[in-house]
Amino acid sequence: MRLQDAIRMAVELARSTGAITFDQLNDLLPSTTTTPDDIEAVMQALSEEGINVVENDQS
Repeated sequence: MRLQDAIRMAVELARSTGAITFDQLNDLLPSTTTTPDDIEAVMQALSEEGINVVENDQS
């Protein structure tokens, strides 16, 4: 999966709640997405959509 596809899926997943957990985000991102530039691109795209990355649900 390309990085842009993962970002799109993350936005779609989080759109209803306005948030995505770190676990959800880790599940969506390609395992090769480890560079700081890639992570910054993901965080920027989510921020532009008004989506927060939140701690994992502990329930």
